[in-house]
Amino acid sequence: MSPEKSSPAELVELLGSDASFEFKARACQRLAVVGNEQAIPSLAKLLGDDRLSDFARSALENIALPAAGAVLIEALPKLNGRLLAGVVNSLAVRQEKAALGGLIELAKDPVRGMRSGVLAAIGRIAATDASMEDQTQRALAMLSSVSDSRSEAALLEIAHANLATSAMLIRVGNTDVAIRMLKSLLSSNAPAHIREAAQELLRNSQAISLFDGHSLDGWKGDLSWFRVFDRAIIAGSMTKEIPQNEFLVDDRVFEDFELRLQFRLVNPKGNGGIQFRSKRVEGSSEMEGYQADIAEGFWGGIYDESRRKTFLGTRCDPSALVAVLKPDGWNCYTIRCEGPHIRLWINGLLTTDFMENDPAIPRSGHIGLQIHSGPPSEVWYREIQIEDLSPR
Repeated sequence: MSPEKSSPAELVELLGSDASFEFKARACQRLAVVGNEQAIPSLAKLLGDDRLSDFARSALENIALPAAGAVLIEALPKLNGRLLAGVVNSLAVRQEKAALGGLIELAKDPVRGMRSGVLAAIGRIAATDASMEDQTQRALAMLSSVSDSRSEAALLEIAHANLATSAMLIRVGNTDVAIRMLKSLLSSNAPAHIREAAQELLRNSQAISLFDGHSLDGWKGDLSWFRVFDRAIIAGSMTKEIPQNEFLVDDRVFEDFELRLQFRLVNPKGNGGIQFRSKRVEGSSEMEGYQADIAEGFWGGIYDESRRKTFLGTRCDPSALVAVLKPDGWNCYTIRCEGPHIRLWINGLLTTDFMENDPAIPRSGHIGLQIHSGPPSEVWYREIQIEDLSPR
């Protein structure tokens, strides 16, 4: 009997037989697709099986019935080690709200050593449901209120768990809870590196996303040269030459800010850049203003596009840039503007430091993404976030 062609009833019968490990594993994989209520008790019995537990859990994760979640919850006090960690993760994947009480009890058990994973699971379950915030906060407060008499290792474990949960909450958009957690962590006696990471996450949680990863909503430009693929904005073309500079421009105007994004140059002979404090040139495809350059020989430079037409500021040692740059991979640009002071970083390296001394140069403007005229090439942009630093 082939598991891939068997009915749910036949698969359940196979799980209760003396069939080989391979056949039972394949039966579980098939039940992840066709499993029903009849299959749940048989899968539950395998949660304690060292070899088949992962296959059974995967099936239960995908059976969209309350009974499947219930048997995973019932397994919490019965398992240990890797098998227990797997069940905790499965409950998080299912967003199983009914598991919260059992997870809290598990996290209180110092012997079973599941605090970090459980805290992350609690955060993930509650992340998209505002009605669970009170319960989640109670759980997190209980797990975080550790006396000074507890071991340094336990304190570090809880700090890491809070940090991981906060990061996950930010990723799914539940930033209010994450901000409260991070502020609590910053005021705690957590190690300095944990508090530094919390501060960075807190800063990121307050950033504005300029690109939703799916559409070009809020951006304007000639869309024959810009498209969205794989959560990135692709500028240019690899099949035809680019006759003139093209820019995709965000609607909003920013003054003081820190802009962070990732970029990738596909053709090493191509050229692109990020416009900032810039504006459209009337009657042209061009933009006027500062540009963070993306091109061989010009990485990390500030070019004054369509205005003074020159590079600005003090550049870093080229050998230092070579050490951190990934010419054919993804790189991170950070652009920080504070009054007249403008700085650029690539992959954490300060590449240009510039002080604008001309009072006639605007200190606000639009953000734009460029593909330069020239041979077929593409520049990919993603994870575009900006933190507004303008005076309130």
